[in-house]
Amino acid sequence: RWRKPLRESLDWLRDELIEIYEFEGAKVFKDVWAARNDYIKMILSPSDKTQWEFFERHATRQLTHEEVGLSLKLLEIERHAMLMYTSCGWFFNDISGIETVQILRYAARAIQLASDITQKPLEEEFLQHLAKAKSNVPEFKTGRGVYKKLVKAVA
Repeated sequence: RWRKPLRESLDWLRDELIEIYEFEGAKVFKDVWAARNDYIKMILSPSDKTQWEFFERHATRQLTHEEVGLSLKLLEIERHAMLMYTSCGWFFNDISGIETVQILRYAARAIQLASDITQKPLEEEFLQHLAKAKSNVPEFKTGRGVYKKLVKAVA
């Protein structure tokens, strides 16, 4: 009732985010996917030195302060896009479970970050996809209801 439509919703969002990441990331990274994969080093060891080394390896050139900010935002979009697929979100009996709500929060954060970069109406289109995921809880009806009541209302 909800797993397949949720997966399809997340896959749609992931694909939209990839387009943004690849297009914008190509302006600042030599290889957008190598930069994304190497970003874990900055997450695990946040320091000026780690950040400097990261941009030394991956930036196309010396970046401006604004470009560094854009780069970090793009990397966070991709990080949240990966977190959307956290396995615990799929094991329970409803889309309104705390674990599944958490993966929707990751999606919401990726959408929020992307909205600073693109004019695409990602959230509204994502909600249209989520409406196909049926909840077992009458209060929510669909994934759209879960998102609006348990993700956006809390944010």
